[in-house]
Amino acid sequence: MAYLPASSRERLRVPYGQAQDVTGYSVEIAIVPEASGEPGDADYQPAAWDGRDAVLMVGAGTGVVLAPGEYVVWTRLTAGVERPVRRSGVLTVGTP
Repeated sequence: MAYLPASSRERLRVPYGQAQDVTGYSVEIAIVPEASGEPGDADYQPAAWDGRDAVLMVGAGTGVVLAPGEYVVWTRLTAGVERPVRRSGVLTVGTP
């Protein structure tokens, strides 16, 4: 998915390519260590839409500070009674 220097602060962009426009639904992003498996409810952070990308500010000085390592990024929508979760990719933080 991406590489992020451990000292960086920036928007993590997660493309959510669907034929149907889902940007009217709330979206959350979870970033968990690769060995952790699926995230729990407490791992998700509210994200925003920028076009069809879900975005979340991460890194130094944010609520999502990541130590060097490999992480899996997950997105979750709330769409009425449905709450689809998608594994969105791997994020390397620190030295690749």
